Amino acid sequence: MTGDIASLRARLAGGDGPAFWRSLDAVADSPEFRAFLDAEYPAAARLAAAPDRRGVLKLMAASFAMSGLAACGQTDGRKQEVPYVRQPERIIPGAALAYASASLTDGFANGITVTTRNGRPLKIEGNAEHPWSRGGTDVFAQASVLGLYDPFRLQAPRHLGRPSTWQAFRAAMTGRFAALKAVEGGRGLHLVTGPVTSPSLAAQIAAMRRDFPAMRWHVSAPTGREALYEGARLAYGRPLETRWRFDQAQVVVSLDGDCLDAGPGQVGQARDWVEARRRAAAGKRLLALHHAGPSPNLTSAKADAPLAIGSDGLEQIVRDLLAQAGGGAPVTRDGPAAAWRETAFAALNAARGNGLVLAGAQAGPELLAQVHRLNAALGNTGRTVFHTAPVPVLDPEPLSALVEAMRRGAVQVLVMLDVNPVYDAPGDLGFLEAMARVPLKIHAGLYPDETAFRCDWNLPLAHPLEAWGDARSLDGTVTLIQPTIRPLYDGRSVPEILSILTDAEAKDGGSLLDAHWRRPGEDDAAWTARREAFLQAGFLEGTAFSPEPVGEPVPAPAALPRPAPSPAGPARRVEVLFRPDATVWDGSLANLAWLQELPKPLTKVVWGNVIAVSPALAEREELQQGDLVTLEAGGRRIEGPVWIQPGQAEDAVTVGLGYGRTVPEQLADGLGYDAYPLRASATPWRLAEATLATTGRKALPVTTQNHGTMEGHDLVRVQAVGSTTPVAAREPLPSLYPPAPTSPGGRFARERAWGMVIDLDACIGCNACVTACQSENNIPVVGKEEVALGRWLHWLRIDRYYEGGLDTPKTHFMPVPCMHCEQAPCEVGCPVEATVHDREGLNLMVYNRCVGTRACSSYCPYKVRRFNYLDYAGDAAPVQQQQRNPEVTVRARGVMEKCTYCVQRIAAARIESTRGDHAPIPDGAVETACQGACPTRAISFGDLRDAGSRVAAAAADPRNYALLAELNTRPRTTYLARLVEEASVKPGGSL
Repeated sequence: MTGDIASLRARLAGGDGPAFWRSLDAVADSPEFRAFLDAEYPAAARLAAAPDRRGVLKLMAASFAMSGLAACGQTDGRKQEVPYVRQPERIIPGAALAYASASLTDGFANGITVTTRNGRPLKIEGNAEHPWSRGGTDVFAQASVLGLYDPFRLQAPRHLGRPSTWQAFRAAMTGRFAALKAVEGGRGLHLVTGPVTSPSLAAQIAAMRRDFPAMRWHVSAPTGREALYEGARLAYGRPLETRWRFDQAQVVVSLDGDCLDAGPGQVGQARDWVEARRRAAAGKRLLALHHAGPSPNLTSAKADAPLAIGSDGLEQIVRDLLAQAGGGAPVTRDGPAAAWRETAFAALNAARGNGLVLAGAQAGPELLAQVHRLNAALGNTGRTVFHTAPVPVLDPEPLSALVEAMRRGAVQVLVMLDVNPVYDAPGDLGFLEAMARVPLKIHAGLYPDETAFRCDWNLPLAHPLEAWGDARSLDGTVTLIQPTIRPLYDGRSVPEILSILTDAEAKDGGSLLDAHWRRPGEDDAAWTARREAFLQAGFLEGTAFSPEPVGEPVPAPAALPRPAPSPAGPARRVEVLFRPDATVWDGSLANLAWLQELPKPLTKVVWGNVIAVSPALAEREELQQGDLVTLEAGGRRIEGPVWIQPGQAEDAVTVGLGYGRTVPEQLADGLGYDAYPLRASATPWRLAEATLATTGRKALPVTTQNHGTMEGHDLVRVQAVGSTTPVAAREPLPSLYPPAPTSPGGRFARERAWGMVIDLDACIGCNACVTACQSENNIPVVGKEEVALGRWLHWLRIDRYYEGGLDTPKTHFMPVPCMHCEQAPCEVGCPVEATVHDREGLNLMVYNRCVGTRACSSYCPYKVRRFNYLDYAGDAAPVQQQQRNPEVTVRARGVMEKCTYCVQRIAAARIESTRGDHAPIPDGAVETACQGACPTRAISFGDLRDAGSRVAAAAADPRNYALLAELNTRPRTTYLARLVEEASVKPGGSL
């Protein structure tokens, strides 16, 4: 047989095709070959029984077919994905489809719509019909689509560090859980989840607790709202959700409040606040915001009267306000805090019943209870302040109870779903040491994180964009989570994992959701119609919680004597404040590159966190920016770089959560410092006293803005509320430029003039617009080292400026996109006309014409152009490339890029208008990515020549002005001045 094969090779090399096939037939018919085939491939031998060419070809075809089926097949019983046989009616290749769903922050939902193309989710938009979010989004929702395509996600189950399967996991758990159920009703079984607002998941856990009555359920919530509920319990005897009616208020006083800051309530609360402020301005009055707190945030940044004060001083202010509100004699004190308190109380007293006092979760339960009493004493409760039942389920036990049980050896099976307590549990709990005593540890998460590495089973979670579920918004509205793509990896949702553990037959997420919401006895037709309406709207109407009467609050207990502060020694004693990061939150989002490179609103730091100190403390301790310092308390110690933060209380330092991750080969590994070890479980947001010491080393943080003042320029302007005097001159300056060409009757007969107006009074600096622009326009991240060189690529930046002294400054935010100047200097500077104007006033970039001279950037006075020094987008993983918007060019190395007013969206509307009767593009038909993402609707965009458009009305507002108007570039992007009291305005609207 060997000789025959050698002969075949010779004949094939000589090109003797017919002879080759005859010889091949002879070999196939030989006894040696048949014996070999019978021994090695008995099934294939039967297929090739006929010793002819046809038999050989049948064998080859069958082998290819079987190998293909083996590669594509799944054995988990889930529905299979098949290519189109008939094109679905709703699917048009390349056309966008939007699905209503929800984004989650700490378990709370914000209504969103997910834009998909060809079955791929590409962009998150707000759900305009959702009663809580009303079309707004936040940075977490905008960046969630990037997490879907993250190649670092956990992709398949693992057991003891080795690859496994869901079938193996279920087989291993079936007997174990049956034994737990039979012996003492599940004693030794502990379940850990994040905060649960999902009605269907809460019902599933309740059923599980009925089956396992001795099971214990715990919640791990490093940035949770427990203090808010405990504060209500101290005041009213039961936990409550506190809500505010800004539209009924005449003055707002924030005591360490965070109503405008990142978190579950930002989108809805910021919209409520700005709409109330606009209505007040229409009535020629200012809805003033007074804020006092130890650490600056977005709420203090929008305050008309801010005060930086430590936690002890803040508690004294609340006690004094409560005494005055109850009719007591005015408290006589000196200093800025006393002056601020008198001003705030005068405003609250004048608006009794229509004032509003609020505080945030970081304020602590005792201060929150005092705020409840203060609102009641002022007559605000039930009018501007109301209460509802808590949105999350508050039945589970805290993490400290789990640690105590683990230390006693009472935990036999520990199931942790979408939590990471090894990383984010308070340092004084000793969670990792206690967990080592648990025999069986099961963890499910999106990533192989710190907790996953210490568990026996690691299970991949499905991303919210590829799973079924539901959750409540902060107002209680039930919001749907529906999959927009088949799971990219072998993940399961939390309800599906619980079903694997407890049900006789595991159910998929859609079936579990249907089983919860389908009414008993409801026929198929009625349920199908109701389900379809739920899917289309994305929420259930009428499910928001109603206000509850609360009665009179419990009187405050007598003040306890406070220990005297420790004398200052070689190291400084300071108060330590813990705050969630404005971009990566509690660390669960630390693997998203968009958020790592997103400048934090106040510090503008990227790719890390800092230890914020006050200018006074830095001067006294001779600290400079970037000095590495240590904070130590209770034998626990952290180390991080100094950031001198205006508006910080003098003897308080703020540390940011969410960094210091230790996950090998992950994006977040090694970035920043970990603040959780210093945290105390009893007071998670504050350490009353810690030791600050210098190390003598430096690690300068990377930031995108190195200056904090306008240096005498009037970049941000103000106008007195109710004034009708224009903040800027309306007459255009003379120019050497020729007039802009027009083309009546041409291709674009209606001669639109696209423009944008940004309301600086409404902008809260939340960065949602920046992340939305990055998602829409395929803007790559460049990395920490490149940002340090000034090479970041965001098309839209938000400048932050301080006004006044460093101790208690006022803060201003100014979004700066491309101005789309009518007389654009960049066009004069470009030697190859890569940047040009179109007939509708857009300043365009022709990428394949750009030769990278960067002359346009040199000529641009606004510095809004970005240059690709390297091929930042070329080495993205294939799965990440699936997220890119196919309507926007992916720029190569050596190309300049900038904001285009989302010209692809304009082009789509223009094409739509040319169909049929060539109707004009209606106002609002084109919405830029930044405009759509803004939770406060601070951005208007449209046709400036349409007198009825919103943008034209904004451009005609007396507050409207152009940035650097003296340069006579005539930008199409203009601003509305920030509103202030009459006494704060200088001539020309300057600060």
